[in-house]
Parts: sequence; structure tokens; C-alpha cells
Amino acid sequence: MHASQLAELGSWIAAHSGGLAYGQKTQALDASNEYWTASKCRLQRWITALKMFEKDISDPSPDHDPWPALEVIVQEILLSEFLTRIWAATVLFHDAYQKSDELQGLANSTFISHIEARNRAVRLLLAGQGSNEAVFDRFNMLRRKMERWTDLFLSQIPNLEVARRFAFDQNRVADFFSEKPQQQDQASLRRQHLLMASFKAEMIGIKEFAANPVFNRQIAAGILACFPSDRFDSTGLPKSARMLWLEKAQDDTQSLVNELFEFEARSIEESSMMN
Repeated sequence: MHASQLAELGSWIAAHSGGLAYGQKTQALDASNEYWTASKCRLQRWITALKMFEKDISDPSPDHDPWPALEVIVQEILLSEFLTRIWAATVLFHDAYQKSDELQGLANSTFISHIEARNRAVRLLLAGQGSNEAVFDRFNMLRRKMERWTDLFLSQIPNLEVARRFAFDQNRVADFFSEKPQQQDQASLRRQHLLMASFKAEMIGIKEFAANPVFNRQIAAGILACFPSDRFDSTGLPKSARMLWLEKAQDDTQSLVNELFEFEARSIEESSMMN
């Protein structure tokens, strides 16, 4: 799974954050742990790779070009930060509304670690700017674009103070928030769909190779598994996320069948003992 698909999932979550928080409580503990574990494993791989690239850039070799591999890592860090911030804000809003703390801790820990990795990647790009100006300019443009999109989608979260906590520019989020329709009518729904479609179009053309496709998929699955099926529009999920959701639904159904079989077996055993 590519980080651009994680970003697409993040745009859907932001647009539906109100519905996620206002519904019934989540089935969160195992799913939240899965999200945190996969994020931590991905973070460790990022840090290991960045340390290697720091050595390559500080002591360049004419026989080795680290930039193509570095581009893949930095691209994933910048793109997936969109989902990390959106998810951290969404679960904080959810926990505040539900008066619980079941999701916030692990999501916030992941957010802080991601920011540290991002800062390290940006410092690395700055250090190597002179040796590859084109790559630096390309990623600087991507960084600015993702920051603006992140603030725009953070403004879709119903609580402005929560959204501002995870913003790149708090004033920009406040401006976007003030422009958002307050009533959930057909016009506002069309606006949300247009917003998500525009963001998806921005993701077209992003380099297809993913640095950590397995961990990205586990992160998406962990987020989706936090919510029961009644919280999702069956036609509203991004394609990649919808496939993960279908897989989850199949797993949930199989688990229910297994529980029923176990219950029936215990009932038969207890009846035999009574007879």
C-alpha cells in the first residue's frame, strides 16, 4: 500500500470525523495497538534508513547515488504525515466527545514520533541541498502542498481547538473552518465529495514505489478496525480502504461463526454432563 493511499484514507476520515465520534463507542483496544505497532515498526525503518543516508550525503562516493532511495523514504514520510495528523486529531475529538481515553494516547505517541522523523528528513534534505538542488526543490514543493491540504482537511473536524492542535498553520485552519458550511445538507456533502476528489487528483502522479507497503497496509487496517460497520458508508470509502474493510468484515463474520460453534459445543457438553 502506497502512502498516497494512506493520505486518501485520511481525507475520508477527516470528512467523516463527526460521524465517527458521534456514533457508538469503538472497538478500539486491539485495533489501536495494531496501528501503533505498525507505525512504530515503520518509524524504526525510517530512522535506520535516514542514518545511512546521512553518512552517504556527508561523505559522498562517486560510485554510489543515495538520492533515488532517499526520495522514496522522504516521500513516504511527507505523504503519510497527512493521515498521522488527521487520525490524531480525529481520535482526540472522539475521546473528548465520548469522555474516554481509549484511542488518544497511542495516536498521539505516533504523531510525535512521526514529527521527529519528518524533522530529521527535512534536515537531511537541507544538508544535501547543494548536491541535488532538483530533488530538494521537488520535495520542498511537496511539503508545502501537503501542509496546506492537511490544514484544509483538519478544518473538517467539528472541533476547531482540536484541529488547531495538529495544524501546520493554526490561523489557516481557523480560516478554512470559518468558511465551512455549518449545516450538513446536500450542498455541504457535495462540497466534501468535491474536496476529496480534488485531493485524490493531487495524488495522481506520485511515484508509485512504496518504501513500506506492508506496514502502510497494517496501519490502514488498524485504523479501519477501530470502528464497527455501522459507522461507514458502504460506497464512501476510498478503493484501497474499502478492500481492507471488506477483509475486516469477513474476519469479523468468521470470528462470530467460530464463537457460535464454540457456544454450541459448550452447550452440548454441559447437557451431556447434566444427563
